[in-house]
Amino acid sequence: MRASKTAMPFVERPEGETLIVLGAGAVDRLRALLVRVRATRAYVVTGSTLATGSVGDRVRRALGDALVGTYAGSRPHVPDKTVDELVQDARSRRADVLVGLGGGSPIGTAKAAAFRLFESRDAASPAAIVAAIPTTYSGSEVTPFFGTTDLDQGRKSVLRSDPVRPRLALYDPELALDTPADLTASTGVNALAHCVEALYAKGATDADRSMSLRAAGRLIGDLPLAVREPRTLLYRYRLFEGSMEAGLVLAKVGMGVHHGLCHVLGGRYRAPHGVLNGIILPHAMRFNLPVAGAVYRDLARPLRLEARGADVGEKVCDAVADLVRALSLPTRLRLLGIPKTDLPSVAEAALSSRSVQANPRPVTREGALEILEAAW
Repeated sequence: MRASKTAMPFVERPEGETLIVLGAGAVDRLRALLVRVRATRAYVVTGSTLATGSVGDRVRRALGDALVGTYAGSRPHVPDKTVDELVQDARSRRADVLVGLGGGSPIGTAKAAAFRLFESRDAASPAAIVAAIPTTYSGSEVTPFFGTTDLDQGRKSVLRSDPVRPRLALYDPELALDTPADLTASTGVNALAHCVEALYAKGATDADRSMSLRAAGRLIGDLPLAVREPRTLLYRYRLFEGSMEAGLVLAKVGMGVHHGLCHVLGGRYRAPHGVLNGIILPHAMRFNLPVAGAVYRDLARPLRLEARGADVGEKVCDAVADLVRALSLPTRLRLLGIPKTDLPSVAEAALSSRSVQANPRPVTREGALEILEAAW
């Protein structure tokens, strides 16, 4: 499917400290864009598949001799060991920007390494900023959040640090054309979860909710299309529009019980974050129905539901579950090999999560367990 330039305009949009660039072929301007954010020594952080494929080749060509190194060992949930390796090599090469290329894992790895470089900076070991080139829809490229995992303890820690918010977020839909359908689906649902949690977050403003609904509409409308026709550039472009705005609103209002539970489960069982999002989201939404019924009515329209009646909130939750199922994503924790007998300890661990503590409906151990058992 070909799209007109009107349908896919080239966008440059400053958001605080982050320069957002969206457009087909945007990666070809990478070196000049890094200069605009005062970076000249780029170190690419990615996974092995992208590093050796056409996407990695294109990024290397765009950087030219500004590229000082590549780390291709990023892994899901950002194990501490990978951060240690990256910090050591990036410091030895005096990189001034870590370019996360790919999904939430390499971008998160770049953020975690930048955080350590910032904390330990001195004249001999300068800090590095972060730039991000996503090929999925995690939203990490515009947020100050990052997580790392102690694999020995099975514990994932999530931090907020404004200095690691990427200074450049570059969205090029051409780089996402080969993103696998299952990864497109799961990370798209992750972006939708950002929208949902923003709708009922305690500190959300009307403007935040408006952005969340706009992003949710794009994701709900285009995610099934992109999964069905992965090489249609327009669908990739629109998904980037939605995930970018979902990430921006996440950065403003934070997360709730849904993301808190996903972080605990991901750290303990190394299950993909996006897949966990799809499983937990409808059940976390049902848990929050007593405080979120009004905002769920706003979600009815993009889900093509009648926004009237006492049960509209339940219908919205059911429709989100149907969307996850239609995307052929797992819908039960047991399908990931998570034992039911472990759920009480997962619920207990989740209570220390700041995201869980920020949920608009107070979460007790029993409440967290209710969500987990419904999702099992």
